[in-house]
Amino acid sequence: MKDYVPRKRLALLIADPSSDYSQAVITGVRNQCARYNYDLLVFSTMVKVCHPDKVYLDGELNIYRLINYDLVDGVLVASLSLVEDQVYSVIEQIEEALRQHCSKPVVSLDLPFAGYPAVFTDDCKAIRQVVSHLVNEHNCKKLYILTGQKDYVVSEARAEAFCEQMRTEGLDDSKENVFYGNFWYTSGEEFADRILSGEVSMPDAVVCANDFMAIGLANRLMNEGIRIPDQIRITGYDASREAFYNTLSITSYTPDVYGMAAQAVNVIHKQIDPDVPEEEVEMLPHSGLRIGASCGCAQNADDLRLMEGGYLNPNERKRNADGSLTVNDMQGLHESYMFETLSVIKDKDRILDTITDVSYLLQPYRRFYLVLRDDWSDPSSRCVTGYPETMRCVIRCIPQNESESEAEPRYAVDSEEHSFNTKQMLPTLDEERNIPVVFYFLPSHFSDDTIGFAVLQTAMDAKRSADEVSTLWLRNVNNSLQMVRIVSKLLDYSLHDPMTSLYNRRGMEITYNQRKDSLEPEDTVLIWIIDMDGLKYINDHFGHEHGDVGIITVSEAIRTISEKDDISARIGGDEFIIISSGKYTEQEGQKRIKEFEQILADRNAAQKSKMYDITASIGFVCFPASEKDALEEKMKEADQRMYEYKNLHKKLRSN
Repeated sequence: MKDYVPRKRLALLIADPSSDYSQAVITGVRNQCARYNYDLLVFSTMVKVCHPDKVYLDGELNIYRLINYDLVDGVLVASLSLVEDQVYSVIEQIEEALRQHCSKPVVSLDLPFAGYPAVFTDDCKAIRQVVSHLVNEHNCKKLYILTGQKDYVVSEARAEAFCEQMRTEGLDDSKENVFYGNFWYTSGEEFADRILSGEVSMPDAVVCANDFMAIGLANRLMNEGIRIPDQIRITGYDASREAFYNTLSITSYTPDVYGMAAQAVNVIHKQIDPDVPEEEVEMLPHSGLRIGASCGCAQNADDLRLMEGGYLNPNERKRNADGSLTVNDMQGLHESYMFETLSVIKDKDRILDTITDVSYLLQPYRRFYLVLRDDWSDPSSRCVTGYPETMRCVIRCIPQNESESEAEPRYAVDSEEHSFNTKQMLPTLDEERNIPVVFYFLPSHFSDDTIGFAVLQTAMDAKRSADEVSTLWLRNVNNSLQMVRIVSKLLDYSLHDPMTSLYNRRGMEITYNQRKDSLEPEDTVLIWIIDMDGLKYINDHFGHEHGDVGIITVSEAIRTISEKDDISARIGGDEFIIISSGKYTEQEGQKRIKEFEQILADRNAAQKSKMYDITASIGFVCFPASEKDALEEKMKEADQRMYEYKNLHKKLRSN
């Protein structure tokens, strides 16, 4: 039988996967990868790179540090999504990582990047078609373009296309009709203020280089009483849902981002598979002008249906091919009360089970993985740069039916935790599969503290991707994991002594009561009571910091003589207890006392400047498991023997 050879795989670095632009990029890349039988690994933040909370953003951006470029054959960088609102720090960090760690072919999408080959969406054709529509359909003569930042390649390309079409139409093509903004709502609002104040004369139409600026411009003008489109016509670019559902729908243009992304795969393919014929790129069938009310045309209902997959009523639930209602949409997520379900869980093991229970909201998927740090539940342990050398796959949801058919599979959970070297990224990447798949790697973190990462594995043609539902689902998971961490820490504080990390009295009692019922009839219980000698004298003559050293020294000795399942606690300022159970005798009690005495003696002998000795008195009782409910009585008995020990040693010292 011929050995299985893992298929080639491409990595796609992108941000905010639920945005219209990123969804088009992902769809174009994955469909072209399917034609070449390539696997696709998508590494993405769940927010824009211009997210205002920079500490939270750091936690998101750490996902790019997970990438092992040795395990991929080529890299696609969706550069335009990684510099939104002129945030260059992210793309610069990626450039540095590629320079240091990547020897594979790299292609940039929609933006020049670090000298790598780049593939671009045809902005010129789009802007020229918008200008032509305004001039020839609406008889506009005086037009402006509001583009992005000056000298930014995308801004200038769209401005140049505007001027070219104005020249073609025989209209004023001067740069005086070009205005610069920042591709955000605010620049549209600021431009509206300039028009309202008379600083800029009222045009017939404004061509905005993206929808955000068009929305800001239109809404500010309407709020100030300007009638759109009667007094001024406005268009956008990108054909986003927000533009269509704005108070006044915005005429826009759907660029062929899909085709551009597919072409980027072809550029990589020529380098990694030069002997395999190139597959033709299918152009997006619904790219082009999308009519809204802002230009004066009647809005096309077919365009709205296209945006929502044929459903105009946002409250109308979509149905699957078999007629059943789908639950893996935003409405289903809200109706599930997922966050409320997760937020009441306080136990770190139960939270993982409950996360598995709500993973149905991500269906259909081929597999879902949640990978966490070994110490994820300890909030005092932080990971802010990169990932630990080893990590643990704590959840692996897999279809019960392992066939790769499109039929809705039923899901089972592999509850066994799998530890692996993080350089593998995911142990199942090389798993034998009949068809290529997509792996979506998404960050799991709270603020800038990385907890781990999640992986959603889908078929190439699956409708499910890293969309709004899956990213919000994972944010709920991240928040619930953090709540468990905090509750676990608070519980730890309530059960443990902060100075020594031993149990406190409450922790000792709770733990003993939990364990006593598992005692066998032939078992015995040993209790040692330890009291540090001379704590007040040390505090009064040398200071409380020396007294603390003494307490910690005694606690370390106690920890040394305690066995794994013993209950060791600090139950008072200078008083300690050890509870041990098993097949023990009185001899075990005496043996441990001698070990304890020797540890303190060695500690005192090792002191270089001996101002005082650290000593403690100890006493014990041994009783059968049948008397396990008499804890308080037995503690008093051990305490009495400890005082007998203390008095005896006082007499010996005085002699």
